[in-house]
Amino acid sequence: MKRSVLFAAISLVIANGIDVAAAAGLPTYETTGFPITAHQASVTGAAHVQEAPSVPTLTFGGMPASPHQIEVLTPRKKVIGSKPQSRQQTAEAAR
Repeated sequence: MKRSVLFAAISLVIANGIDVAAAAGLPTYETTGFPITAHQASVTGAAHVQEAPSVPTLTFGGMPASPHQIEVLTPRKKVIGSKPQSRQQTAEAAR
């Protein structure tokens, strides 16, 4: 009986240690803003390759976003001034 309790306690400690080790995860890399794997970095050369941050640096409205997503989600600037001319108005002005 004493051995089975000891075995259960040791199993529990080992299982908790495995969860902690798995939580770290593998490192991710990026080059010029694009995510790549470690294998891709080793094949293409390690120039301009850096480890990607675990926390996103760019956010839009509190949500993580890529530079492209931020450009798409940001409202466009309105042009102040005259409206563009139609083809008919352009042809009449050229006469």
